[in-house]
Amino acid sequence: METETTSINGSVTIGTSGQKAELKRVLKTRDLVIFGMVFMAPVSAQTLFGSLAQVSQGHAVLSYIVGLVAMIFTAYSYGKMAEVFPIAGSTYSYTSRAIHPYVGFIAGWSMLLDYVLIPILLYKLSAIYAMELLPSIPLWLMLLLFVVPVTVFNCIGTQVASRVNIFMTIIMVLSIVLFVGFAIKALLHGVGVGSVFSMQGIYHAQTFTWHSLIGGASIAVLSFLGFDAVTTMAEDSSVSGKMVGKAAVLACVISAVLYVAQVYFATLTFPNFTAFQSPDTAFFEITTLVGGSGLATLLALIISLSGISTALAGQAAASRLLYGMGRERVLPKFFAHLHPKHKTPAYSILFMAATGYIGAVLIDLSVLFLIIVFGALIGFLCVNLSVFIEYYIKRQERSFTAFVPYVLFPLAGLVVCAYIMWGMDRIGHIVGGSWLVLGIIYLAIMSKGFTKKVEMFKEDSF
Repeated sequence: METETTSINGSVTIGTSGQKAELKRVLKTRDLVIFGMVFMAPVSAQTLFGSLAQVSQGHAVLSYIVGLVAMIFTAYSYGKMAEVFPIAGSTYSYTSRAIHPYVGFIAGWSMLLDYVLIPILLYKLSAIYAMELLPSIPLWLMLLLFVVPVTVFNCIGTQVASRVNIFMTIIMVLSIVLFVGFAIKALLHGVGVGSVFSMQGIYHAQTFTWHSLIGGASIAVLSFLGFDAVTTMAEDSSVSGKMVGKAAVLACVISAVLYVAQVYFATLTFPNFTAFQSPDTAFFEITTLVGGSGLATLLALIISLSGISTALAGQAAASRLLYGMGRERVLPKFFAHLHPKHKTPAYSILFMAATGYIGAVLIDLSVLFLIIVFGALIGFLCVNLSVFIEYYIKRQERSFTAFVPYVLFPLAGLVVCAYIMWGMDRIGHIVGGSWLVLGIIYLAIMSKGFTKKVEMFKEDSF
């Protein structure tokens, strides 16, 4: 059985018979904020815009605002849980300790769907935009150009990955400023609605329905999923759990401002959301319209290159979730292996590289959009509930000042996330529900009919 101890400097050590097994703590608050932003990708609004505009019936801005409301409450909940449990595993670890190991396993299993699919989505989107520039290169080869360097950087360690993240964050933010500048110039010259300030960029009475807005919000949530990845890196961080939580909230808010700016000006310059040649590359059409082929080529190149840093963060977060569950033997101990030199979960990283590549080759982009949010929302529901149970029920934080952080915020996040999940497309419910059923069956087998605690599985069980 594994034991857990906390050292004076806050590092968590979990091992068998006192054997030290910990991740290398090198990340600072700035690194965590940037990590979250890179995972969310400031330019992700560009890659999602076509599908988002069509599903929301032209209400991309409102979709992002609804998504932000859900995520800001949930990011706060993640921060509160990171304060008391600053360890790898994030959603799985928090729910296991606050509610029950079985519920924690289901939460972690649900997030696996999210974390496995996110790198697939990132690889595919980046490859598609790169193929706009180099159409002669086949998809299978283009994907390798993204998967291989991402895997190498992650195996070397988070400090190297952090430097790549900082560089790519600067590039992505500059590309957004460049697009907004060209869009404003085009609008002032009569392109699109012909005005920089117009409600047409936010609301259309003729096409607005709550169903389409919630459907759009379920896609917009994709852009925000990186904030929870900040807490998966808690054990790689040298700062307190409280600062990890603040980094998650800050990354979420900053990214939201960038998302809204992009989709607002994209909507104004190209208001007819039914006229895209392809929703997958709609933003390429818009940048061509406002700045010509030169701007379109430059931004497509940045989107493609940003896929390396974004997938870098996605693969790192997914490997930490696998590591956290493998270390506690709810997944095979294969996933808990640490590289002897770099102290990174090498086998989990390689597993994510293989599944990311195969999935990107085989799974259609539209299907990924529809199912990827389901797992994340289940995890978010569990973490919001965990805050209420951990603080209000277990720790009995029931004063007047405790009502907002430990009751109002987590329950508000729970309700909004549940509402978005309810409004998702049916295929998301079917695939996500099927994944949950598989997880429950797996849990039932490994716990011998729910009679054995999941954190006490023996190594020879696998």
